[in-house]
Order: sequence, then structure tokens, then C-alpha cells
Amino acid sequence: DDEWYEEGEDWDGDGDKAWDAEDEGWWDGDGAEGEGEEDGWGDDEDWEEEGEEEGDAWDDEGMILQRCAMGGPNRQRNVGIHTIEVYYPQFYIKQTEMEEYDSRPDRYGPSVIGKYTKGIGMTEARFPTDDEDPVSFAMTVTHRLVERMSRDGFNMTGHYAPDGQTLNPWNAIGRLDVGSESLIDRSKSMKTYVMDLFERYGEGEANVEGVDMYNACYGGQAAGLSVVNWVESDRWDGRYGLAIATDISEAHQSTFFTVGAACTGTLFFPEAPVAHHSHRASAILHRLDFFKPVGWKSMAPLVDGKYSIDAYMTCIELCYSTLRKKLNDRPVFSMTDYNVFHTGGGFHVIKKAFERMCRADDPESSYDKKQQLVQTRLIPSCHLLKIIGPCHTVSSFLNTASVIMSEWEKALGRVLVVFTYGSGCAASMYQLRFDDLAWMQPLSSWKVEFYRNAIHMHPSTMIHEVYIATWMKFDYRPCGRELCQIDPWKYELDAYYLMEIDKWGRRFYHRGGVIAPELDKKFKLRADQAEGRPKRRYWKLVTEKPKEEEKTLEDEWKQLEYDMVYDRADYDEEEVVEETIAKANPNHRIVTVEIRSSRPGIEAIEHDGADHTFQIVGSWSRFQEAEDMEEDDGLFQYTVTVGENGWEDFYLLQDNDRDKKIFPASERSWKALPCVGPHPGGAKLKHWRIDARDIDENAEEDLGKPGDQYLVTFSWKAGCLKNLEWDKLEGERGDYRRGEYFIAGSWTCWDFLRLQHSGDGHWRTRVQMTSLGLEFCFARDEDISQLIVPEVELDGDGQPAAAGTELSQVLGPDARAQSIQAAARWKVEGNVGDLFQITFFRSLEDPYVMEVRWENVGSSPVVEPEPRYFLVGTRNRWGKDGFLEMARVGNTSNFSVQLELQDKQEAFRLVQFKRLDLSLRPDKQDCTQMQAHQVLGPTTAQDEQCWAIGKAAADKAKPGDSFVVTFDAAGKKVSWRKL
Repeated sequence: DDEWYEEGEDWDGDGDKAWDAEDEGWWDGDGAEGEGEEDGWGDDEDWEEEGEEEGDAWDDEGMILQRCAMGGPNRQRNVGIHTIEVYYPQFYIKQTEMEEYDSRPDRYGPSVIGKYTKGIGMTEARFPTDDEDPVSFAMTVTHRLVERMSRDGFNMTGHYAPDGQTLNPWNAIGRLDVGSESLIDRSKSMKTYVMDLFERYGEGEANVEGVDMYNACYGGQAAGLSVVNWVESDRWDGRYGLAIATDISEAHQSTFFTVGAACTGTLFFPEAPVAHHSHRASAILHRLDFFKPVGWKSMAPLVDGKYSIDAYMTCIELCYSTLRKKLNDRPVFSMTDYNVFHTGGGFHVIKKAFERMCRADDPESSYDKKQQLVQTRLIPSCHLLKIIGPCHTVSSFLNTASVIMSEWEKALGRVLVVFTYGSGCAASMYQLRFDDLAWMQPLSSWKVEFYRNAIHMHPSTMIHEVYIATWMKFDYRPCGRELCQIDPWKYELDAYYLMEIDKWGRRFYHRGGVIAPELDKKFKLRADQAEGRPKRRYWKLVTEKPKEEEKTLEDEWKQLEYDMVYDRADYDEEEVVEETIAKANPNHRIVTVEIRSSRPGIEAIEHDGADHTFQIVGSWSRFQEAEDMEEDDGLFQYTVTVGENGWEDFYLLQDNDRDKKIFPASERSWKALPCVGPHPGGAKLKHWRIDARDIDENAEEDLGKPGDQYLVTFSWKAGCLKNLEWDKLEGERGDYRRGEYFIAGSWTCWDFLRLQHSGDGHWRTRVQMTSLGLEFCFARDEDISQLIVPEVELDGDGQPAAAGTELSQVLGPDARAQSIQAAARWKVEGNVGDLFQITFFRSLEDPYVMEVRWENVGSSPVVEPEPRYFLVGTRNRWGKDGFLEMARVGNTSNFSVQLELQDKQEAFRLVQFKRLDLSLRPDKQDCTQMQAHQVLGPTTAQDEQCWAIGKAAADKAKPGDSFVVTFDAAGKKVSWRKL
């Protein structure tokens, strides 16, 4: 009992020895060595309890090992990476801008152009200021990772717990090692700072093995391998192992292109998606290529660059040869699919290392083959390196994460070789195998988060110099963001920031920095008071966001015009860059779209400074003629005479160019409101309206009658907004054009037909009642914006609920509906074959007086109209946006129409006479032309009954392809073919 016994002593007082040091064997109770059934435990592996019948052996086939037995011979399988949490500071530079900055005569001159991008292979670089350090990085990555374990649901400790219960995430980590070369203390480990989180949020959790490891850039991998060893060992207790690599590659202004900073938290566990595979090899040598002596004046190392690269390459060769021996001389490079190398510098170094490994396996490998291998095996590991920069001990984890995220499901079943290195020097090489998707994000969606809170800085910034100046600082509070006027509300609330270094060099951190409130009392510790740790109120707290500068009316109008003239939809090109499955939900697909924009800046709407002429185009000429406006000291003027409608619509042209229209921002706009243009117009074209009618919404100053005149004035000077106004010319009268009138009805498929003018304001036509009925409305000048319709009752959606009669009040001419089919209409009652004369009357003396009449003038044998067929579908919202007419093919019974696919699959039906209740459709949902089906109708269609182009693989359809759809009216058959 709690005592150690010497060799040969009695364990339990029964006189039997239990251990023989010489023979190192177990003995049975009789003193006989256990080699057989009579003398020992037996080799039949059947353990029998007292009272059991012979043969009632313990059947272990259905047993599940829940956790590793302490002291037992069993080891956990496929230990490896479950996820890698990546943290990076917000500030970044672009290396193209760095080259431009360094190419100045007062720096390095033009020779640096291309050196950082094409030469070293970098794109961007991340760096912190003085309110972050490797400890804050480690705290951030740990807290984020633990929160993500709960959010994404990958806490699997319950699988190995004796009671099957999943541990609280803050209690689910049993070992945590930290690797870094950016040390802040020669005694106290960074890991102990991180343990503050476990103690606060894990109800006092302290049973977490591990401390810090350092050897230049190798410390992070040393931490990772130690954690792997622990999870694989017989001392593993069923919890996760976490290896943190945290470093800042600080760089003075003179070498700012070498900056980089990041932190990773790599979570290790059995049955990992990315498992440690096969053997590993190491090379540890004494080299004086890189060191940071105690007491040295700065954070920067003493380094022999060329010699350090020689040591790096030597370690590659040693690790490679050792690993190859362990694999029975199998070619390591040829038997793997991806390669990760430690990155102390830029991409160019690891490219040389990759080529060296390639030559070791295949000395005769051609240049083209090596370049192909670079693209398929090395480039996947460099995506993060190129945008974060070199960051010491973190780099090999970053590069591993890059492969995981960029290759995603393509990596499944493949093998990755990792080479990690630290100057001085220490190196290891090992293999990883992709068995499943890691608990991470695909690269493209991760990049969305990467840039979400990023702060772009010009290379001339001194904000990183403030961080470098914190070396050996005492009694210090960070000030870098404030000095560089960075908005405090750009702090990330889930990141830790350094708040103070006190006079003893003790460091204190707070999640969320200066914008975060005090920690909840339930998370406070006795040590906070016992050690005299500063309270939150001693540090700066920003509680009010700065008020946004209010935009002037002029700024708002400029923005409105800019958004209309340069609509994003016209200038943004979307490309799907990645489409992958989600780890947490295989039924959920993650689609990342990259938007490339050629949209110019807002300055593009400013006046170009050149002289221009302006013309006016209006409803008085049916928008056919562009008439010059007269200039007077920069003002352009034109006199408009209001016609018989009591209103006139118009827009302007610049330089008589129909692609340079100037129009209001809203339809039927009044004067002195935002203007848009020059612009082609198209679907965005809107009109100003001078409205003289005495109705509620019209301004009193504009009220008048047909024949009254208004002076339109337009001005646009450099540096000023465009402005259009008009004034009524009191007492001035002018002549105006009388309009022509057209009818659209059920027998015309709602196409316009001109009425016969019979004088005195009367317009007439004669029609026969057919099976299509007689429903109609009118329009002035064949213009849908000048519809003439009956006043009828409307439903809750504002749509006509009944048809008009001869007693209905006549409304218009005005825009009363988005389409003729949606407009109110008159309906004639009668019998098939009856003849009716329909008359529209508009008074010449008072154009506001209008009447509609019809009379039965006889009967004759009915002549049904020739069938007309139209296509409706997803492309025109099933007729809400118009109808696509099919043309008769020669003298046959076939009708066809050509259409261009707008999507991968397009559904459609056919209708007769633009009537949705006369629909032709298949008897199946999303029917292909290859399926056996019947064509139903013409009757009202069910929503799901339609044909679908692109559903069948034989269609070989993709957006932009053109198809001809053909309907055989005689055989009642629909088909299509790709052009």
C-alpha cells in the first residue's frame, strides 16, 4: 500500500515472490514460471470467472474499446489532425505596392520591381501592431477553436469516455504544447498564459500537460509531434491534444517585404481525418547559422542567410535518406501526392527544396515534368503562405492547412509529405494520409473570412515599427492603432489584445481590446485579486461609435445617379471558383463565387469639361424626333406644348446620341429631382412628366389644360449636378398633335390594330364574336404607357376583379398596367357569330371627355382565327414578362421558336392566343422529349406540368446554348434540338 518493494520481497505477505529481476518473468502463486497452462496463466486466452462452465469464454468480438487502458499494450489508431485553427492579424500590405514603394530613389531603386512578387513569389503579408504578440495570438486561436468545437459539433471525447459522456470543450483538451521563437519571457511559458482560459471557462481546469518548445522555426512542429506521441501513448486519457504554433516575423521598414505573422492551433485525436502515416525521420545538428542571444538589442536574429539555406537543404537530404531507409528503400517522393515544406523565406526557397527532392527520386526528371509536379503537388501548399507571409514556426502548419483547404475532397485517399525545419538546426520529415475531410472550411470560403475584417495599409506605414519597439519594454500600454488613427471599432471582439506591460514586465490581455466590456464576474479568479492584476476599468474603454458623417443631398443624388448609370449587374462578372461539400453536413454544398468588376469610380459621372449640345425627345412626337434645345449662357431650353392627354413625357439626349440619354431617376419624375446619364437607357430609361391635369398628386403651379406651354430648362456645368426644371408660361398657347387610336383584344392576341377614324373624334372597328370571346382595351399612338381602360373593381392585389361595360367610366390615356394582359378591359356579351361595331369617342373640344360603345350589327357564320402558339416558362415568368411567339414553318402544321438558355435547365409550356387557360403541356413534371408522355390541352395547366430543356444528359445543354423548340400541331408533339 503506497510502498515500493525491493526485488524478492513479499508483496502481500503470503510468502510468494512476485518478481524475479534476473529472469524478468511473471511467476504464478506456486513459484512456477508461467509458460504453460499448468504452471502459468495459459496461452488459450480464455479467462474464466469462478463458477463459469468450461467453454463460457469471454467473447470480445462485439466489444468496443472506449479508451486506451493506462499501462496497457494497446495504442490508438490513426492519430492525426482533426482541424487546424488559423489566426492572422488584421493589417496587411500588398507586395506590388511594396515593390513600387521600394523602387523609389531614396530606397532601393527600380531593380526591386518584380523581386517580391515574381522573384520571391509573395502576394501579400500580414503583421500586427503593438497590441498583439505571440501570446495574444495563442489565446485567440485557443478560444476560437474551443468555441468552434461546440458550434460545429466535432467534440468526440464521448467516444472514448468510460461513461460515454462528451466532455465540456474547455475540459476536453488533455495536452497543450506551444512552439515559438518569438519568446517574451526566459522562464514563464506562453502555455501558462493560455491556461488562464481553461481555468476561467473550464471551472478551474488545470490538468493539461505540456509547456513551451523552442528551436527557431522548429518549435511548433516539436509541439505537434509531442502531442501526437502523447495521444498515441498508453498515458493518453481520452482527451484531445492541442499544438499551438505562434510567431511574428517582425521586419523593420528597411526589409518590410519579409514581414509575416500567424498562429495555428492543431487539434490531434485518434481516427483523424488527416492521420499521421507510416514512419518519420529527423535531423538535429549543431549549426551557427541563426541565433538570438540573450540580451541582444532587438527582436531580430543574427543570421547567415546563405549558410542557413545550405543547412536547410542538408537537413532535407538527411531526413529524406533516413525516411527512405525506414521504408525499405521505397522512393519517398514518388509515393506521395502532396509536399509541404517549411517556409522561412518566400516561395522560391521551397520550390528549390521541392526540386531537390524530385531529383533524389528521379535524377533524370525533365524540366517540364518538374514544373507539372510543382503545380499539382507543391502549389496547393502555398496559398496561405503567399497572402500571410513567412511566419517562422507556424509555416509548416499553415502550408498543411493550405493543402487541406484547397484540395478538400480531391485529397481523399492521398498522402502528404511534410518537411519541417528550424535553424540551428532541427528538422523532421513525416507523412500524413487523407482519410476524411478535416473539420475546416474549403479555401475559397475561408478567404471570405480572411478579408472580412482586414485592414489594408500602405507600405510606408509605421504601425508595425511600434510593435518592434516593444522589445524589452516595461510599464507600457499599446498605442499603435491610436497613433495611426485606426478606428477602434475595427477591433475583433473574439481576438485577444495586449492591454498593458506593467513595471515588472507582466503582461495582461483582454478579449476584444478597448471596445470590449469587463469580463463577467462568474469568470473571475481568486488569482486576479491575489496577484493584483489590473482591473478592466484601469484600461481605456471605447463605448461610443463615431458618428458617420452625414451625406449632403448632393452626395446622395450623386450616389443614386452613379448606381443607376453604372449598375453592378452590368459591370460585375461572376465566376464560380469553388463548389464543394460541407464537412458538418454532406448534403449541404458550399459554392463560392468570385465577382470581378469593371465598374468605374463615382467620378465617372462628373462633367467631362467639354462643350456639348442637348436635344429633347418627347411623347408629342411619339418619341421619334430629337429636337435641339436652345443654349443661353450654359442653360438649354425648349418650350413644350401639352397635348390632348393633359400631360407630356420626355427625356434628353447629349450630342444627339441615342446612347447618351439623360433621364430622371424615377418614372414620371417632377422637376428639380435627381438626373441620370449620359446612359444608353434601355430598361432603365425613365421620363420626366409635365402634368397639367387637375388631380390630387399634381402641383398647383403646373395645372392647366391642353395647349398650355411650359419652358423646360436643363443645366449641367463642370463641378455641379445636372438639373432640369420647367415653368408654366402664363397666357402662352400652342398647337398640339391629335393622337391615333388602336385596339387590342382577345381576337388579336392582344396585338394593336389601328381603329378607323370617322371624324368628330370617333374611332371604329367591326369584329365577330368567336370562341375567343370579345375583350379589349385601347391605346393612344400604339403606346402601352397611354392605355385607355374601363374603371373596374380591383382585388386585394390591385388586379382587375371584373370586366368593364358600356357604363364604365373611361380612364386614361395613362399607364394602367405593366402589360396589356394585366390591364382592365371591356367585355362584350353575345353569341358566337354575332357581329359588333365598337366605337371609341374622344371629344375634340374637351379631350378629357371619352366614351366607349358597341352595338350588335348582325350575324354570320363564324370564322375562327388561325391558331397562334406562344412559349411561356421560367424565362418570362410563365407569361408575366411577355410571350415568345412560335412561327409557322412553311405550309406545314409545325410551329417553331429559337431560344437561348439562361440557365442549366429551362422549363416551359405552350399556350394558344396568349391565354394561360389554353395551355399545352405534358402529363409529367419536368418532362424531357425522350420520355413517353401525352400532350394535354389546350386547358388550364397544373403548376408542375411542363417540359424541361437540359434535364436529359442527351440535351448537352449549358447556359448560352441555343435551341429550336418545335410543336407539331397535327401530331400534337413537342421536340427540340440544339443549334
